[in-house]
Amino acid sequence: MSRQSWGTGWGRAARRAALLLAAGVHMPLAAQTAAGPRPPSELASCGAAQKQAYTELAQQHETELRHHAMHPVLVARLRGMGATLAALRTATARPPRNAAECEKTTQALAEAREQLERIAGSPAQLQACLAENRQRHAEMQASLLGLQSGGPVATPTLEAAAGRVDRLRAAVVRDGVALVDCRALAVELAEAQAQVQRLLPPPAPARPAVAVAPPVAASAPDPAACRQAQARSYNELAQAYARVVGTGAVPVEWMAPLQALSERLRKLHASIADSAAPGWDCEAVARALARERSELATMSR
Repeated sequence: MSRQSWGTGWGRAARRAALLLAAGVHMPLAAQTAAGPRPPSELASCGAAQKQAYTELAQQHETELRHHAMHPVLVARLRGMGATLAALRTATARPPRNAAECEKTTQALAEAREQLERIAGSPAQLQACLAENRQRHAEMQASLLGLQSGGPVATPTLEAAAGRVDRLRAAVVRDGVALVDCRALAVELAEAQAQVQRLLPPPAPARPAVAVAPPVAASAPDPAACRQAQARSYNELAQAYARVVGTGAVPVEWMAPLQALSERLRKLHASIADSAAPGWDCEAVARALARERSELATMSR
C-alpha cells in the first residue's frame, strides 16, 4: 500500500472515529446509567441466588416424594409440579437479562415453594404437629398412672386403654415422619385420649358446709347446687366430646380446635371439682361450659 493510499485510509478511519464521537456513540451507556438498570454484577448475583433457590426447591421436592411414597394422592400432586420445576430449571440456567426478568423468576420460585408447602406441609407445621402429639401422649400416660394408682375403674377396661397408649408410644417418638403421617397419628391419639377420658371419674360435687353459711343476696346462686349442676353439664359435655373424636376419622382441620377444647375441659374439670378453688364464680363457669358446648356442636355438624 502506498503512503498516499495508507494516508488516505488512515484519514478515513480518523474521520469516521471523529464522526462517531461527534454522534455520541458513548451516549447509550450514559443513558442506561441514567435510566438506572441493574449493573451486570447485580444481575449475575440475582441469577446465582435463583439457581441456588431452584436447587434447594428441587431437592426438597425429591425428599417429599420419598417421604410420601406410601400416599398415592400426595405423590400424584407432587408429580404434578413437574412442569413448573422444568420451567424454573430453564429460567435459572442463566443470569436474568434485566431487572424485570429477575423479579419474575424470583416470584415464580416463591410461588413454587408455597405450592410445595401446601401439598406436603412446611417444616414448622411438622414440628408443631410432632410436639402436640408428644404432649397429648404424655398427658394420657399421666392420666393412666393416676387411674392405675387406685380408683373405681374396671381392670380390663383400664388395661385395654393402657395397652393402646403403650402401642402408640413407638409412633409418637419416631423420627423422619411426613406431615400427613403425623396428622393421621394425631387423629388416633385423639381417639385414644377420648377412651382414657371416659375412664376418668366425674367431678365430685362439693359437700355442703356444716356451719351455717352467712346470708346471701337473693340473686346469688347456692354454691353447692351450682357445682352439682355444673358437674352434670360437664359430664354431658365430656361424653359429647368423646363421641365426636371416637366415632371415626376426625377431619384434619378439627384437630387443633379439638386439642384446645380438650385442654379447656381439663381446666373446667379441675375448677368444678375443687370446692376450695380461689375465685370460683358460678356464672363464669356456667358461661364457659356453654361456650364449649356451642363450639363442640359447631364442629360435630
